[in-house]
Amino acid sequence: MRWLLLIVVVLLPVVGPAIATPSDAGGRNQDLIDCSAPTEVIVHRDETAGTYITVHNTADVNQRITVQALSVPEPLTTVGLPATLELVPNHLKQFSFGVRAPADAAFQTMTMTFSITSDMNSDVNETVLMNVTVAPQSNLNFGVDDFASFTVDETVRTAVAVNITNNASFTDDVTFSLYSASSWAWGWSMPLTAGEVAYTTMAPDSLSYVYLWVDVPPVLDGAPLAQTGPRFTLSAVSGLDNAVSTWTFDLLMNEKKNVSIDQLDASLTVAPNQDGRLNAVVRNVGNAPNTLNITLQGLNPDGTPILDAPASDRFSSNGWVVALFGGLENILLQPNESRVIEIGFQSPNDFVGEIHVELRVFASGAPAAERTARTVATIERISSASASVNANECSTMMPNTSCQVNITVENTGNAYNTLVLRQKSTTGGFNVGVPSVGLVMQPGESKTFPPVVVSAPQEAAAFSLGSSAVEVLDDTGDVVDEVILEFTIAPVIKWTFRNVDEELSVKGRLSIAMEVRNDGNAMDGLVVQLQSSHAVDMGFIPPESALFEEGVEFPRSFEINDVPLNANFTFRAWVQLPQDQTSNGTVYVNTTVRSKLAPDTFFVHTSTGDYLGVPWQSDPEEQGGLDWGGMANTAILYARAWGGVIASVVLASLILYKAVVDRKRRQERASILPYQEVQETSDDWMSR
Repeated sequence: MRWLLLIVVVLLPVVGPAIATPSDAGGRNQDLIDCSAPTEVIVHRDETAGTYITVHNTADVNQRITVQALSVPEPLTTVGLPATLELVPNHLKQFSFGVRAPADAAFQTMTMTFSITSDMNSDVNETVLMNVTVAPQSNLNFGVDDFASFTVDETVRTAVAVNITNNASFTDDVTFSLYSASSWAWGWSMPLTAGEVAYTTMAPDSLSYVYLWVDVPPVLDGAPLAQTGPRFTLSAVSGLDNAVSTWTFDLLMNEKKNVSIDQLDASLTVAPNQDGRLNAVVRNVGNAPNTLNITLQGLNPDGTPILDAPASDRFSSNGWVVALFGGLENILLQPNESRVIEIGFQSPNDFVGEIHVELRVFASGAPAAERTARTVATIERISSASASVNANECSTMMPNTSCQVNITVENTGNAYNTLVLRQKSTTGGFNVGVPSVGLVMQPGESKTFPPVVVSAPQEAAAFSLGSSAVEVLDDTGDVVDEVILEFTIAPVIKWTFRNVDEELSVKGRLSIAMEVRNDGNAMDGLVVQLQSSHAVDMGFIPPESALFEEGVEFPRSFEINDVPLNANFTFRAWVQLPQDQTSNGTVYVNTTVRSKLAPDTFFVHTSTGDYLGVPWQSDPEEQGGLDWGGMANTAILYARAWGGVIASVVLASLILYKAVVDRKRRQERASILPYQEVQETSDDWMSR
């Protein structure tokens, strides 16, 4: 060995520059070729070991590359060199060749040098060094088949032991390593370890054991599947010639039955005597296909099971009915497959209450791995209502009158309810009476209360406003809605004729004077018209504030605006009785007062005036003695002609006398003259 060391020391200065120069040349010509090769080669006695040099054509043209040996130490030889290959641009070529050691070669390490040249440029000359070791032949063998499999259980540390034999003729320092693509934790159970490798020294023809362990993880989300698992490869590297012996084994997961409740709604609110459902998601988290056993258990508020309601897919307790929907047990679930089930609740017809339920699930064949989750259903009563009213009912009222309003209410809650009305407030002097009866109503039902009676005040001005707030109460006394009733006092049109004075002059002119009073409840105006039963001259003498047609000599109508309440005014009219009639008669004169607020409402006062026909009119120009014969004849003629008239006049006088007496009595009682409110026809005022 000393002489070998001396040779290396002597040759090192010589070889060093030889190595450095191609390196520099490679830097200069790095745009033409690039090369790489293994630095270590193991060869046994009387054996040819294969090796290679890879060359990359980095130029943009074809090159012919030649690889040849520069120095080959004795007793080594090369096989397959020199070699020349053509490389296209940007392509790689691997020059494979062999290194052979004779049968009597010494066990040592020697350095071989190789040259790489190009036909493009003679200056291109890359040099590659390769250390070749002549080593003894190793022979390591594991004592079992190349492959084995083991069934393991989750969360169990599994110990693995395998024997290995050194069948070589030399002592071998063996290095062990373990590889797996999984993330399962493992380790060595051996005295000599360093990180992830273990060591042992084996004498020739000796046997040793390799001990290791693997931690099997739990089955999560159905993985690993039953009878599947990771593969482990145990490698033994010889210290003699770096030869690798391997042994492979699989760890197969045993069947695991398990289930999970991934989701369960925490609570459910239902209306009285109504049903509802909540969802639950259950999953097969075992590693094999399986079915699930699903039941429901009623619970007391303290969490203890209800004795009269054993676990089942349906039970009843305290008026509640609880049932499982979609919980059939014959549905096969694959590993990590889930399904949705529903839990239905039918509540009793109570306003308060709750039921606690526990969902129980286990995978078939594994009742010990049962999973549970709890939920609760609670009765929530919603009391609400919606009231409505016809806005036109009682919107306009006459003073001192009553009317009815119909209030309709709908039960918008989720349970039956008894609704009543209550008056909250009323303005404007109105009196509102609400019915005391209550209405029992189911959810969504509409009913109408008995009428609400509204009374208007006796003394109220027209167009004065009022309102009333009416509340709707539920059976707990809470206000669930409110309606506002709005009222308006309608105008009362009432005009009274007072102090009527009628005078007939000797010239046949009837003069009428009357006073009209506003006895209504609103400021009003008048349209006054004068009409006669005969075509005669007539007209008004309007008051100063009257409006009438300009330029008319004898106005027969006029208007008065804005007459206040309880105010009166006086107007006059005249009528010229006819003087040219052939018979006696009576003229009827209607004085019509028409309201401007309500033109369809009018009041009529009828005046009368008697006239004489021409034959019975005296001639004021006749002056002389008395013609007693003529007077007698005239008297006879008058008696014959007017007998019936005289009888009628006598009867009419009696009636008039009676009317005058009654008139005085009424004046004493009411202090007003009679008037008539005409709707369709006008009758003789004197006949009333």
